[in-house]
Amino acid sequence: MFKHIINLLLVFVCTPFFGYAQMDHEAWLDSIQSDSYIGMEVWLDDLELSESKYSGEAVAYGFYKNNPLNSTEDVLSRLSGINMIRRGNYAWEPTINGLSSGQVNVAIDGMRMFGACTDKMDPVSSYVEPNNLESIVIEKGGGGSAHGSTVGGAIDFKLKRPKFDQSLSGSLNSRYESVSNGLSQSASLSYGTRKLAIRMNGGYRNFHDYTDGNGEEVYHSGYKKINYSVSGAYRLSDSQLIHVDFLIDDARDVGYPGLPMDVAFAKAKIGAVTYTLFEPTEWLQEVEVKAYANAVDHLMDDSKRADVPVRMDMPGNTKTYGGFMQATGLRGSHTIQGKLDGYATNAYAEMTMFIPNERDMFMLTWPDVDRQDIGLFVSDQWQTTDKLTTQLSIRGEQAFTLMKSEMGKGQFAVFGYDEDDFSVNHFVLNTGISLNYEWTDQFSIKIGGSYGERLPSVSEMYGFYLYNNFDGYDYVGNPEIKKESSYQLTGSFKYQLLDKLEVNVSGFHYWFNDYIIGFVDESLDAMTIGAKGTKVYENIDGVTFSGFDAQVLYSASEYFQMMYAVKATYAKDGEGTPLPLIPPLKNNLTLVGQAKGFKFQAEGEWSIAQKNISENTGEVATPAYQLIHLRTSKDWKFDKFQLGASLGVENLLDESYREHLDWGGVLRPGRNFYASLKIGF
Repeated sequence: MFKHIINLLLVFVCTPFFGYAQMDHEAWLDSIQSDSYIGMEVWLDDLELSESKYSGEAVAYGFYKNNPLNSTEDVLSRLSGINMIRRGNYAWEPTINGLSSGQVNVAIDGMRMFGACTDKMDPVSSYVEPNNLESIVIEKGGGGSAHGSTVGGAIDFKLKRPKFDQSLSGSLNSRYESVSNGLSQSASLSYGTRKLAIRMNGGYRNFHDYTDGNGEEVYHSGYKKINYSVSGAYRLSDSQLIHVDFLIDDARDVGYPGLPMDVAFAKAKIGAVTYTLFEPTEWLQEVEVKAYANAVDHLMDDSKRADVPVRMDMPGNTKTYGGFMQATGLRGSHTIQGKLDGYATNAYAEMTMFIPNERDMFMLTWPDVDRQDIGLFVSDQWQTTDKLTTQLSIRGEQAFTLMKSEMGKGQFAVFGYDEDDFSVNHFVLNTGISLNYEWTDQFSIKIGGSYGERLPSVSEMYGFYLYNNFDGYDYVGNPEIKKESSYQLTGSFKYQLLDKLEVNVSGFHYWFNDYIIGFVDESLDAMTIGAKGTKVYENIDGVTFSGFDAQVLYSASEYFQMMYAVKATYAKDGEGTPLPLIPPLKNNLTLVGQAKGFKFQAEGEWSIAQKNISENTGEVATPAYQLIHLRTSKDWKFDKFQLGASLGVENLLDESYREHLDWGGVLRPGRNFYASLKIGF
């Protein structure tokens, strides 16, 4: 029955709407997003920023994306509330307020997608590049439920859209980095007529092993990657558009110094078709219908490691098909958004141990697991008074998860589970309310409360002897694990003084029930050579998370601006014991000046020591560190093209350091000189 519902949904979202309206403007360039549920949106498109309202936004842009060839990980790590789990020099895993993985939804243009690595070496964020992106939307806590059930929030990577009525234009970018002998390159080309618009992007990265602050080479830290995409839009009428996206990302020879294995390849293919209808009725602003598909293939191997006792191959793949229909409407003082979405995904992973002079050992680590999911999200933003805005939101979601592999069922049957019953139905609920009060034109305050639930991940339900190099244990899933839930309180205030000063401060506190975490099972032996033992996922109550973040933007004049950002998270279980992988307080200060056409940027980055550690997992404290980065750039405009150049040095003092979420005690890069060149036409 549930399969039929999913199929009906996918047929429904692929069926175009028809309507008429008079709209003779570049409506498609306006985001379809409703501010009713967006927590934060950071624009990465230079064009959008050139039209910013005030210079402070340009300062923020220079902080988040200080070079056209910054990686996605570089950009994410600077966002408020975001910290990155780093297992190597590539594909860092984003966390929001200390929550990660299955607790956080990560989407690409609203499309659900799932990594294919059982060791989380390929988060969804690794399959996009900043030159693909128009913006990144961050939604914290229950606010992320528009993209699916969640307790931690959501990250949505909004792809760049081709522009109509645009002559042929393009750009070329190249950057060299000394610390890893690394080369990054990107190119883009776009063209648009009244009816048709197209955009093409491409990017290439080739990094060798980098050198840390002690002058030591960090082996297995290099990688190669190519990424390219094509986006096209066709205007059916003044009120109707159809849009097609296709993206391929291919990473090869990716080293992970914080793990015992590397990655031979990590490949993704993403495709989508979107239909947009503007103003079909007087009160309905916009309707969007999207159908999409993506596939991820990933291969872990240790063939380049010289000291492994037993060589292993661990291939994995995921395939996801889905769609959604969303609409935004105005009804009196209410802005209402509705979204109906669904997806079907399959996860498969295996492991082969090549034991010398013995028969190879084979097992399924993700035993051919299907998940089908359908959800409905509704949000109402109500202008209650001239100063007060009330927002209500609710999401209901039904999911069906099934292990299909007979071999996988046999693997779990040895633990006493019924071999004929490896299917689970979950209903999950997210709901929230927030009040935003504009005290004056300069000062506003916002408070909110929410309740969130999320589905257990494939690894938490059906993962089979997945080795975790962070604590040294094998992990086994629990088919009977309960869904995780939390109650959340949030608060924030904003102060803005003309175009000179903007201050944003926010805080949060989460209470968790049925928090999912691994516990040692003494009855199970480890499978991985050298592992300390085996943990099984269980639910616990009493877990709490709290923290805050703040940003201050100050513009003294058009020639000098400043941005300061700070963020911190604290988390503990019901007995008061700190949870693992929680980042300490971290600060960033950016000063930007301009003189004679040159832009100068100085950055200070520092973190306090993290001593609140989880000793039960073997976590170790990390010391404080302080970094200085210097950058300068200049742009030249000619009749037919534009030229830009930038120089900089990161980690100026060659500090030897690591951040708390870096696995394996691996130090980060030492002093790095870089030079980049860009050409636009």
